[in-house]
Amino acid sequence: MDKNYTPSEALASVVEQHYGAIYRRIRQKTSAVVEGIVISGSGLNAALEHYAAEETIDLHDIEGFPMPTVKGHSSFLRIVTIEGKRVAHFTGRCHLYEGFSLQDSLAQIALGKLMGARFTVLTNSAGGMHHSYTAGDIMLLTDSLNLMLRPVQRQWLASLTQSARQERPELDYFRTASGESIISTEWRKRIVPVLAARGVPFHQGTYIGLTGPTFETPAEARMYRKFGEAIGMSTVHEAEFARVCGMHVAACSLITNMLPESAAVNVSHDEVIHAAAIGAPRVAAFIAAACGVA
Repeated sequence: MDKNYTPSEALASVVEQHYGAIYRRIRQKTSAVVEGIVISGSGLNAALEHYAAEETIDLHDIEGFPMPTVKGHSSFLRIVTIEGKRVAHFTGRCHLYEGFSLQDSLAQIALGKLMGARFTVLTNSAGGMHHSYTAGDIMLLTDSLNLMLRPVQRQWLASLTQSARQERPELDYFRTASGESIISTEWRKRIVPVLAARGVPFHQGTYIGLTGPTFETPAEARMYRKFGEAIGMSTVHEAEFARVCGMHVAACSLITNMLPESAAVNVSHDEVIHAAAIGAPRVAAFIAAACGVA
């Protein structure tokens, strides 16, 4: 893999401050040490249901853990082994548009890190913008564009590394975020031939992250199409935080609908969930390939 960033004691202290109490409650349920994190996007839990869980924790039983409210996201932590790697599989995520704070929306990343993770695999359901994409396709993220437009939240991410910069200059969040891809280039390059060898069709492109919750208007679709190939309401801030915490990141979008260009097309969340269920096998192949070469 490409160069990793090792969190300093100062950074670890900040993570402990925000997530330590929840982590200790989880440790009362499991002592598992994991190598990675997998987060399922909307309707994508089926991608991993064929992996038997060594342990399953109902996160409703963990006081203080933020609970997803959107259909297609559940609240379980499953300890599973994928391609020889033990991972913490979170069956849902908390979106900013649900009213969660940035810290709450990043709880899965932080807790996975505290459980020992060194890599993060993110999946999402997204709208497709490239003319060659169709619903059911998958796109490996080559890069991300954060248009969530919440300066206070980005300031909090930056503050995680401020106390560590004198110790480790490479932990400068702003330089890391602007000077290279948040997504691990070397890891993705290892995933690509595995998917090709297994006959799994895929695209590669840039994912645009918005706050939501509304889907894009035709005018917005025409604008965003100039900057990326897929668009959604998650992932980018999770990837940034995972990187700040010293983990490598790989991510995949399942295209569930195509964005309209000239006329209003009604897109419902139910349609997204339905398309995600159909495309889950391709997402499963991506997750397996990613874990296999992590």
